[in-house]
Amino acid sequence: MEHDLLAIRPMAQGAGSIPFELEALSNAVRYQQWVFDLLEPHLGQRIIEFGAGVGNLSKWLPLRERLILTEFDPYLLEILRTSTDQIRKAHHGVTVEPFDLSRDDPSRYFGDHLDTVVSFNVLVHVEDDLGALERQIAILKNSKAPGPKRVCFFVPAHLWAYGTMDQTFGHFRRYSASMVRNLVKKVDPTAVIQARYFNLPGLVGWLLQGRILKKTSFGVESVKAFEALCPLIRAVDSLAHFVRLPLGQSLLCVVTLR
Repeated sequence: MEHDLLAIRPMAQGAGSIPFELEALSNAVRYQQWVFDLLEPHLGQRIIEFGAGVGNLSKWLPLRERLILTEFDPYLLEILRTSTDQIRKAHHGVTVEPFDLSRDDPSRYFGDHLDTVVSFNVLVHVEDDLGALERQIAILKNSKAPGPKRVCFFVPAHLWAYGTMDQTFGHFRRYSASMVRNLVKKVDPTAVIQARYFNLPGLVGWLLQGRILKKTSFGVESVKAFEALCPLIRAVDSLAHFVRLPLGQSLLCVVTLR
């Protein structure tokens, strides 16, 4: 079971209430694979994902002892439930549940003894990101899981890259690595924090469209072009990471509790 992945059925086309960025990225398989490849070394046996949306990241998460997918938007939650119904019937350790990271009580998950919390561009949509992080860390601090306990999340990078697309997508802010470290230290001063900049070429495109051209969304053709060029983009980003260039469209943050 350890190497199985969650087989989510494709979502129905033309669903008007799906946020554009989620729908546009739903077919960006190479990009999704890249994100998962970075996450995979940090994933444990008992995983929860917050803000799963339509399952763009969820479908890559491994089926091990426990997998909980949460979403606060009722419409997206129903899509997620429908698309995972077969896998949930076959694997009783997989559940889909409503949860609002900005206000709901995390104690409901204390008894699940989780070891990994995952989210992709979720904190950026929560005004009180400190409170959201406190809820996630509380779940792990109250867990009796035997292995390492980690919070893994992606957030948009660089305050100076905030533009019209951030505003349209409902981003409260963008982050620097130091912002993330300071945020985590307020919750748990003993935690070990890794912050890796991710997708340098994507940052160039984001600045062009959101800061210079003042666009409010990226077109489907832009997503297709990015997907086609993804192997090259990954190579460029790997080189940037190798030489420790502190630039990227996003930050991958891994918080390990002691």
